[in-house]
Amino acid sequence: MAMQQRAGGEDRVSALPDATLTRILSHLDTYQAVRSSALSRRWRHVFTTVPVVDLSARPRPPVRIKEPVRIEHMVNSVLLNHDCTAPIRSFRVIGLGSPPSDILIDQWIATALFAGAEKLNLDLPPRVTEQPIWPHTGTSGEAPDVLTELSCTMPRHLFRSNAADATLRHLRLASCKLDLPEQALSLGSLETLWLRRVNAPGEALQRLVAACPRLAELTLEECPTVKRISVALLHLRTFKIRCCHNATRVFVDAPSLRSLGFKGNVAGISALSLPDWGEVGLAVDICMAVDSEDTEEIRRLGQFLERCTNLTSVSLSAQQQPPFFLWCRVQLPGLTRLELKGPFRNRGHITALANILDDTTGLEVLTLVIDRPQVNEASTCRVIKVPKDVRSSTAECFRRTLRKIQLVKYSGTTTQRRLALFLLTKAVRAEKLHVTFATGVGGGSETDQLKKEMEGWNRNPRTRIIYNTHG
Repeated sequence: MAMQQRAGGEDRVSALPDATLTRILSHLDTYQAVRSSALSRRWRHVFTTVPVVDLSARPRPPVRIKEPVRIEHMVNSVLLNHDCTAPIRSFRVIGLGSPPSDILIDQWIATALFAGAEKLNLDLPPRVTEQPIWPHTGTSGEAPDVLTELSCTMPRHLFRSNAADATLRHLRLASCKLDLPEQALSLGSLETLWLRRVNAPGEALQRLVAACPRLAELTLEECPTVKRISVALLHLRTFKIRCCHNATRVFVDAPSLRSLGFKGNVAGISALSLPDWGEVGLAVDICMAVDSEDTEEIRRLGQFLERCTNLTSVSLSAQQQPPFFLWCRVQLPGLTRLELKGPFRNRGHITALANILDDTTGLEVLTLVIDRPQVNEASTCRVIKVPKDVRSSTAECFRRTLRKIQLVKYSGTTTQRRLALFLLTKAVRAEKLHVTFATGVGGGSETDQLKKEMEGWNRNPRTRIIYNTHG
């Protein structure tokens, strides 16, 4: 920039008002924003008024350095240089090295809240130990003492109304311990609460949730102390509980709820209880292997789905097996969007999909995500035919409502080709078929051959096929 000025050029960016430059820097992480001070004297102090503090323990230095800067030194330096008259709207610190002391964390949070922080995101690592810190305590239910001893502690004033109630809207805490005040616990303006690997007694989490009357989004992830909790919030629209394997009862009374997410084992999903499902979108991710012949596990999920007759959107994902066996022939006439994520490996999976479509008479959008596609599997069948078991399929959604189909991570194996042929043949009302090829699918002639084959199967002039690469 200085060279441009000496040569008679005009530096239009530096001529912008301070407010505009501050807004530009607010879209960068703090490490990059601070580096802008070396551009010229005009930029030297602009970063001190940026309302965003976004720091990670991996700053990606431009040159190799022998000793990287510690995360606490970076945060302290930024806060000390911040203009005291400028607000801090967002404060985010992600620590990947050794954790700072509880005193430093207390000071950081106090400074951010005093400066009017609306978003607070802290993910600080536990202190070094040779013991496993976040085990899956699926049977004992008790969080080990090592969590309490090694986790950083969030200070009490974070949860007091006189400190946080005025401005704090979004709070994300991870890998920490909570020290809630006995009295004056209130986060009256909080709209988003996200807790991951948080160590606190179950009654403490219950008190914290109850102290957030305006909460619209709540996420509990890998919290081993969550056993029994009641979420009774008038304005809650999104609730996610993920890998809380010790939960035995999660009661949700939220009349505004529109999205419910669960990740865990099949037994854990039966812990969810809602008095009135209403029009709710459900996402279920089974992250542990389940024996498809275990009738008790399947029965539990069937009982759960039977209570969800008003669902409008469902996403089923199974990391170890196809998600089709999770479907227990439950009639969901109000369902309009369905996503199934898992491997498609044989004809039986196509038959299972056809059975599901028989139960969803009003389906409008179908998404099939082929997880871990076998891109190395050679497709030896030159002539692809629809499997006999589904040739006579007469699902009502095919003939009346299904408008959009998405195939994600399509790799062109024999089973996947049969699946695509089945859908193109039966979905006579489909307007769009989105095909996203898997990363391992070669480009050029291989992709062109798969496209040409699919175009040949499309006998419906109203169906437009759209291709994307590397899903």
